Amino acid sequence: MTRILLFALAAGLVCLAAAAVWQHVRYGKVRRERVDDRQPLLYGAAFHGVTLLKLAAGAGREGELTALRALRDATETPDGGTVVYAGLVALTMVPSSQLANDWSAVLIAQYPSREAFDRNRRSPAFEAALAGCERHHVHGFVRPVVANLLLPIGLGALRLRDVVLRRDAILPFEPVSDEEALPQLRIKQKELLALDAYRDVRDDAVVILNWIQPGTAEQQAADRAYAGEMMRGMAEGGYGPMHMGRAVTVEGDSRFRQFVAVYYPGIDHMHAMLGSRFMNRIGSGKQLGDTLAVATIPVLSRL
Repeated sequence: MTRILLFALAAGLVCLAAAAVWQHVRYGKVRRERVDDRQPLLYGAAFHGVTLLKLAAGAGREGELTALRALRDATETPDGGTVVYAGLVALTMVPSSQLANDWSAVLIAQYPSREAFDRNRRSPAFEAALAGCERHHVHGFVRPVVANLLLPIGLGALRLRDVVLRRDAILPFEPVSDEEALPQLRIKQKELLALDAYRDVRDDAVVILNWIQPGTAEQQAADRAYAGEMMRGMAEGGYGPMHMGRAVTVEGDSRFRQFVAVYYPGIDHMHAMLGSRFMNRIGSGKQLGDTLAVATIPVLSRL
């Protein structure tokens, strides 16, 4: 009997390990092919920088890409960092009371240390790249290796739980009627039409960058319920957080606790989600003290 139990335990562990590897392969494929993200899976001590750019109205898309190329070149110097994500900002999903809310493009880079980040940020090349912009903002975040390794595994476990408990599927989204839709969601649906102008760039990936400052205890409880349902949908659809870490202020006096970059599988998915019964049911639960959330279209391979 003992040998049978040990064999069953070993078999279970092998299955769990295989499932974890499969999840990482699955999400790694998405990260490389859709999100156009070059974040290494494993790395040592590191610091991540996020730079938001605002270009003049007449710069156009090529001007935005040119500005991102200049910033990439200024970042990837021998003693600098490695660019892991670049995107065009299609719209601001949630405005912040602490920062400007109108942006054109964003770049995320990994550095071997905070000191390397600071040196690069103060370099003449980096300052020259920013000088061509109407406005810019640089923020940082600390991205723990283990926590980010566990993200896809956690989503897989969440999906397994829902299957075992036979919980109702979230996908495909069921549309909500105009009469039933929450007023704020109807407004957001109209704003989301801005994404359609980027279909010629990429239509199979939208990455929302979130700077988050939690609210009161009551707001946090409501937001946890909202986030739990969103994570269920992500687990079912094979999408979700790609970067998560502690936000670090490096310029200005804005205060955020967390930075999260979340991948959604395309523009059509965003329209369907915002116009769904699912979002209409949970949407009012999203409650934060303050946040800046911008929807971006991946463009790193175009630079």
